[in-house]
Amino acid sequence: MLYLYISLAFFAGFAFVSGLNLLVADVIEDRRKHQAIRVREELRLRSAERARAEWKKSETQYRIAAQPSIRGTEQGGLLSRWQLVVLQSGIAGIGPEAILILAVCLAIFGAGLTMFLTGKPLFGIPVAVVLGVAPIRWVFHKRKLRQKRLLKQLPDAYQMISRGLRSGQTIGQAMRAISDEVSSPLAEEFAYCWEQQNLGLTPEASLKELAKRTGILEIKIFVVALTINASSGGNLSLLLEKLSVVIRERDKMQDKVMAMTAEGRMQAYMLVALPFGLAAMISVVNPTYILPLLDYKSVVAGMILWMGVGVLWMQRIINFDQ
Repeated sequence: MLYLYISLAFFAGFAFVSGLNLLVADVIEDRRKHQAIRVREELRLRSAERARAEWKKSETQYRIAAQPSIRGTEQGGLLSRWQLVVLQSGIAGIGPEAILILAVCLAIFGAGLTMFLTGKPLFGIPVAVVLGVAPIRWVFHKRKLRQKRLLKQLPDAYQMISRGLRSGQTIGQAMRAISDEVSSPLAEEFAYCWEQQNLGLTPEASLKELAKRTGILEIKIFVVALTINASSGGNLSLLLEKLSVVIRERDKMQDKVMAMTAEGRMQAYMLVALPFGLAAMISVVNPTYILPLLDYKSVVAGMILWMGVGVLWMQRIINFDQ
C-alpha cells in the first residue's frame, strides 16, 4: 500500500509540474505574440509619421522624384551623394552635415592634441586623417550592414509577394503584408513606401524612392519589373520567383568566395600588421633602436601607402558586387 501511495504522489507531482510548465509556456508564447504585434504596430505608426513629416516638409520633392530614372537619382554633387549614403545607412537622429562637422572637429582636435604632446606637427597629420575618416567609415559600415540584412530578407519577401499576386492580391496589399510579416529593416522600407502611396504619391515615384533609399541592385530590378508590368503587363509572379532564386544563388556564391579566401585574407592581414607589431615590440624593448628609421620618412610613407593599396586591391578582388 505504501508503494501505491508513493506512486500516486509521484505521478501527481509529475502532472502538476507538467501542467505548470505548459501554462508558463502558453503565457510566454502569448506574451511574445502580443509583443510582436505591438512592435509591428509601432513600426507602421513610425513609418506613417515619417512619411507624413516628409510629405509636409516638401511635397515637390516627391513630384520631382517621379521624373528622373533610378540611375539619375544617384547623380549629383558630393554633398548630395553623401546625403544619399547616410539615408541608405538608416542612421536616425543625426544628419549628414552633423557627421561631417563631427569628422572635422575630431580631425582638428586629434591633430592639435598630437602636436601638443609630441611637439612635432608632422605627427598630427596621420592622426587627423584617421580621426577625420573614422565617422565617415562608420557610416559606410552601417550602410553595408543594413544592405546585407536587406539582401538576406529579399528572397523570402519576393516569394511572399509572388504568392500574394497569384492569390489575387494587389502590389499594395502584398507590400502591406511584407511590412506586417517581415522584420526590420525591410518591413520599415516597405511600410514607408506603402504610406507614401496612401498620402497621394504615385506608385512609380514611391518605388523609385524605395530603390533610392536602399541602393540595392535587386530592389532596383524589382522596381523596374513593377514599372514595366504596370505599362505592358507580364508574369510578374514568375519573375519575382526567379529573382529570389538568383539572390539566393548570389548569396551562396559570396559566402563560398569568402570561405575560400579566408586563409589568404588572414595571411594578408597578418603581413600588414606584422611591421607595426614588430616596431611596437622593438620600441618597448629598445626605444632608441628604431629611431634612425624615422629619418627616412619617405620610405615609411611609401611602405604605408603600398600596404594600403594592397589591402584595397585584396578587398576589390573578393568583392564581386562592385
